[in-house]
This record gives sequence, structure tokens and C-alpha cells, in this order.
Amino acid sequence: MLIHQMLTKKYLLHHKKRTLLTLLGIILSIALITSIGTFLISYQQYSLEKTRIEYGSYHIKIEHVNIQDAKRLQANPQVKKVGLSSQQTLFFNDNSKFKLKSIDMQAYSMLPFHTIHKQKKNGLIMEEWAAAKYKKDGNIKKTVNLMDASGLEHSFYIQEIVENNQSLREDQDLQAFNVHKTIQKTNDMEVYVKLDPQANFHEVYNQVLTYIPKKNVELNYQLIDLEYWNNTGDGNGNAFKSVIYILPTVIVVIATIAFIFNTFQISVVERLRHIGLLKTVGATKRQIQKMIVYEMALLGVIGIPIGLLLGILGFWAILSAYQFIFEENELSLFYFKIILSPTVFILSSLIGLLSLIISGLIPLKIASRISPLATIKTPINRNTFKIKKINTFMQKWINIETVMAIRNIRRNKLRSLTIIFSLSFSVFLFITFSIFSTELLDMELKEKTDGEFQLNFYEPERLPTSLWRDLENISEVQEKYIHYESSPAQMLLPSMASDKMKVQGNQVVNLDGKSFSSINLTITSLTDENKTFLMKKLIDGSLNKKKLIQEQGVIYIQANNSKSSVQVGDEVYVRLQTNDTDRLNDVKKVKISGIVKLNQFENKIMAYPEVLSFINNQKVNRISLFLNSNNNEKKVEKSLNKLAVQYPNIDIVNELKIQRNLSSLYLQVQILLYGFLIVIGFIAVLNIFNTTFMNIILRKSEYATLQAIGMSIKSMRRMITAEGILYGIISVMIGSTVAKVVGFLLFLSSGTPQGTGHLKLYITSWFGILIICYISARVSSRILKKIQWKDTLRNE
Repeated sequence: MLIHQMLTKKYLLHHKKRTLLTLLGIILSIALITSIGTFLISYQQYSLEKTRIEYGSYHIKIEHVNIQDAKRLQANPQVKKVGLSSQQTLFFNDNSKFKLKSIDMQAYSMLPFHTIHKQKKNGLIMEEWAAAKYKKDGNIKKTVNLMDASGLEHSFYIQEIVENNQSLREDQDLQAFNVHKTIQKTNDMEVYVKLDPQANFHEVYNQVLTYIPKKNVELNYQLIDLEYWNNTGDGNGNAFKSVIYILPTVIVVIATIAFIFNTFQISVVERLRHIGLLKTVGATKRQIQKMIVYEMALLGVIGIPIGLLLGILGFWAILSAYQFIFEENELSLFYFKIILSPTVFILSSLIGLLSLIISGLIPLKIASRISPLATIKTPINRNTFKIKKINTFMQKWINIETVMAIRNIRRNKLRSLTIIFSLSFSVFLFITFSIFSTELLDMELKEKTDGEFQLNFYEPERLPTSLWRDLENISEVQEKYIHYESSPAQMLLPSMASDKMKVQGNQVVNLDGKSFSSINLTITSLTDENKTFLMKKLIDGSLNKKKLIQEQGVIYIQANNSKSSVQVGDEVYVRLQTNDTDRLNDVKKVKISGIVKLNQFENKIMAYPEVLSFINNQKVNRISLFLNSNNNEKKVEKSLNKLAVQYPNIDIVNELKIQRNLSSLYLQVQILLYGFLIVIGFIAVLNIFNTTFMNIILRKSEYATLQAIGMSIKSMRRMITAEGILYGIISVMIGSTVAKVVGFLLFLSSGTPQGTGHLKLYITSWFGILIICYISARVSSRILKKIQWKDTLRNE
């Protein structure tokens, strides 16, 4: 073993506490990076599998493909799989249309089929709603008799009934799938394309568009965004996902570098005299450098493997604890299998090595520039600087221990800056993460939709009479509200009326030489089905249909947290935003007959078609359902799920369940963020504790001199405590200021005013850091009682 290696090992063993602290910082950092990487890889794989199940595993769907183009797709080296489908229109005995899609095995493997019932006989695959329309009892043992356009009859068994899935259909026509090993190729096929994992999506997509019209190409965006997010051309999305992947790692690396750098610097400064003595007995500059490099390598060899193992074990423990505490739901973060990725291990190791190298560069230069004579003549770490006279303010209000603490901070600026940076960084992260989680909760509460259940229509359509009748029969539903399609419009107020109502920030429009204040809103249908619900929300005016039609009246819908721009009785003009006329006769004059306040985010006008003809025959977007009691949730959900089988165009959304899941997700995010923050904060605490402790060791001779001239141990402890608190005060000021500026810039860029009420977060961070600094300084200063001061002065 070489001499410099022996000396390094002896030094590390002699200073066991400092060595263990350094190893602990490295191990925690590597463990955190490993767990973050494992989480991202595992969650990405889980999301991919979930997306493939819901939307299919194909990336591109192409309609009206001829045989030649299908061969070109199959020959593309970046395409992994091509599935073919052809469609035939058949008819029931009552001449109702039925689509039969013949698909090959490749297409079958890529489509999202989830079997409910299955039998061994070969036959058709039907969605549950289609089977329910054909067989009320769901019996799949009987044959389906269909006729083609020529009148020839065909009989099929139903092989599978699968769950309803909007991804399997383009419209609401009855359809089924017939699976074959291969299908007869035609010049009008539907093709499903699955790309190779290493393919360049943007390149393949552009190639396809060179021989296939864009209108015939449909992308599976949900899957593409997950698998090929780095080359889809979506700059904003890519940037956001890059931040999600890179930001946590950068934070950990910065905290690690700050800690290890400070440790190595202290190590080198502590050994200045020893290094000088080694140089006097013949040690070369290169050998001294090898000592420092060997120390970094030794710590890395020990710390990195333990950190990798601890990261996996820690993540497994968190995953197990989470799955034990939280129930699985659609928004669960940790219900997935752990994926052990060699890439994560390699990157974590490289990041750890890079952190060690960066941390050791400056200490390495310090060690190589040490002058042997200077270190022998000058006491260790004895920096001289000009002492200025204490000004009147400091002399009157600050005691001598605090003055000396301020000077100690100024003596070694690099070390002080490192500590301040670590602590400021922790304050910044705490405030930023806390504000983020708080705003996330506020956003969750603000976006709470009206109603305990929502019936969302995949494609807007006229309200089915049978559906409304079925909803009326659910006794647990107290109220219903239909959300019709809205048309973007403008409400024009005469200048005098707008001045009276103090309407601000709206565009001025001139019609026939008269000025009007324009307010952007939407117009939607007023129907008898919604009248009962709206009557309970009416705050002024009337909803009498006869009166509304007679006086050309409309209902103004006032959004949440907004003031009404009009009053009942006001006469205003309305027009669609597409109508850019400058003539007053071309816009509709109406009267505000009622004002209703609803839980929504934009102002609206409701009117009967007899008043505003351009809103006639509007389609339904969704229906909100309000229950008599939340205790009826399961019963209502069961009834609605039965309806969903019969109406494939609607999607049942349980808002109560979503709110519970969102609350659970909010708690999960908080645990994740604050868990991450605790580790970062712990590294910062190790940094300040290590620095304070080592400063006492390095300045033993100075403390011995102070005690010799009359300063007590108690006063010295107060001085060290004051130094720790000063570090905390400076760090709090810097960290909170940076957090405030960054928060302001983020809110400014998003166009949303910065949230208020975060004073408690700032106060919590201030007190937290000050308490941590105080405790660290007090614990470190206990070593003063164990030092033999006479021996220290004698050695000096």
C-alpha cells in the first residue's frame, strides 16, 4: 500500500465522527437520487401500461388505406407492428344499420378489449352497450342474424362481450369486431400502426403524411405523449416533463456538493500544518493531491453502493407503507411495481462521483498551494485581518460575544457562504414546496364542479327523451341541470349604463355612431327542464316563460366571485362574436328579466329560442345530478352504470369519489414533497453541525487564549450560539427573499395573481431554521467542556 493511502486511511479512522458525517451525507444524497429515479421509471412504466389498457397500444390509426400504402407502412424499419381492419355494413331485420369490422390478430392485440363475458365458439366481439341493445338479457349463446346489402343472410355467434370503450368507435352506430388470422386486403382499409420503442415519432409521422392525407390520420396522443414525449415537437410539454425529471436531481446534487465541499474544505484546512510537514520531508505536490483524491475515492466507494442499496430499500419501504395506509384509486401515486433500472444505478453513481469531484476541486487546489514554511511558522487557520473600531450602535446594543460571532463569520467567507447557501436553499425549497401544495389544494377546491354526479357526453347531442325519463325515475336524485352547448357572444351596454355600473376593462364598440361597452360571455339555451333548478338559484327577476318571450327577456347567469354588470330591467344588445357588424339593426336588443347565480367560472346569458333564434337546437354537453343525501352515492352510481350500458355516448363521473381521490392525492403530494424536503434539510443540518463542530476544533488555540484572558466557557458557548443564529438569520432573509421573487415571477408568467395568506409559511420557515441553527450550535459547543485548554496553549 502506498504511503499517501496509508496516511489517508489513518486520518479518516482517527476522525471517525467527521468521516461518518461525510459518509452519511453522501449515502443520503445517493439514496435520494436513486429513489427519485426508481420512482420516475416505475411510475412511467405503470402509466404506460395503464394508458395501453385504456386507449390501446397503437400509436397511429389511419383510415382509407390502400394495399400499396399498407405495404409501405409494413416495410418501414421504424414500425414494429401493423394491424389491418376492413369494414362491412350489415342490417338487422328491421333495416337498422350494423357495422362489422374484420380485424387481423395484429390489430386485435393493439385494441383495448377488456372481456366481460366469453365463450369458446368463434364469433363476434361486441361492446356491452351494443350487446345490451341486441340482447336485453345479455345471453351470448344465441346467434346474431344479419343481412348484407344484397339480402344475403349471415349468422354469427357472440364470442366476447367487452367493456364499453370510446376508443373502439367513431360514432354511436351498432358495431362488432370479427377476428381473423389474416384479412382480405382491399383498397379501403383501416390500419393500426405501432412504432418501435427507438423510433423517431416526428420523423415517422412526417413520412406518413407524404403519401396519406392528414385528415385520414388519427394519433393516440395519450400513449404518444408518454412514449415519445422527447421528439413529438411539443416544446412546452417537453420542457415541463424535463423539469419534472431533472429538477429534483439538480436540487439533491446542489445540496450534496455544498455539504461535501464544506467537509473537504474543513478537512484540508485542518491538515494545513500536517500537509506542510509532509512537504518539508519530501512529499511532492502530486502526492498531496493524490491524498485528497484518494480520500474522495474511498468515501465514494463506500458511500455510493450503500446509497444505492438504501435508496431501493427506502423506496420499497415507502411503497409498502403507502399501499398499507392508502386505498388504491384512479389518482394513486404509489400503486405500481418497482422497476430496477440499470440506467438509474449508473446515473446515480455518476452523479455521486461528479458531486465528489466538484466538491473536491477547490480543497484540492488549496492543498497543492500550501507553503511548508508558512504552515510551520503560522498557527493553523489563523487568518489575520484589520480590526475596526466598534461603532457606537454595536457597542450599545450588541454584546461582545455577538460582535466576535460576526467577525468569525467574516473571517472565512467561503465556508460561511457555503453554510448560508445550504440553509438558504432549504428555506427556499420549504417555502416554494409549501406554497405549491397550498395553491394545489386551493385550485382543487376552486375547480370543484357543481353536482355529485356528472353525465358527460362524448359527442354533444340532442337530449335523449328516454335518458331524461330514466333519470327522473332515480328517486335519490333531488335535482338535475342540463349544460347545453354555448356560443361565444358579446353583450353591448350603452355608455351611460356601463358608466353607471362601473364596468371596467371592456372594449368599446361603435354601432351607428353610438358607443357601447362590450362584455365577452357565452349564450346558451333556456329550457323547461332546467327551469325548476334555476328558480332556486334566482336572486332577482322572473323566469316566467310567457313573460320572457313577450318582452324579449333573457336570464343573466352570474359566475362565482363576480359582480353583476347588469340589473333586472336593463336593456342591452347581444350578438355572436362572429358577428362583426357596425350596424345597430343587425344586433339583437333584449331585456334582462332575471339574474341567476351558479357555481361556474364565466358569465352567461340564457334565452329561449323564441327570443334568440341563433341558439335553437343546441346540443347537450353534460348533465349535473344533485343527490338528496351523499349516503345514496353507491345506490345512484349503480343505477347510472346500468344506464351507461344503454347509452354509449355518456360517461358517468362520480364527483364525490373524485373529490375524495383528489384529497388523497393532495396528501400524497404533500408527503412526497415534505419527505424530499426533510432529507434536503437534514443534509443542510449536517452541514451546519459539521461546520460548527469543526470550527471549534480548528480554533482551539483561539478559544484557549480567550479563556486565558478571562472569557468563561459559558461566554464562549454564547458566542458560538450567536454565530449559529446569525447564520440562520442571514439564510432566512436570503431564502425567503428568493422564494418570494421566484413565486412572483412564476405567478406573473402564468397570468394569475400571486396567492396571499402565505405569511404563516414564512414565519414557520424562519423559526424552524433559527431553532435548527440554535440547537446545532448548542450541541456542537458542548465539546468546549471536554477540551484541555492548558495543553492547547502549551502545544501552541
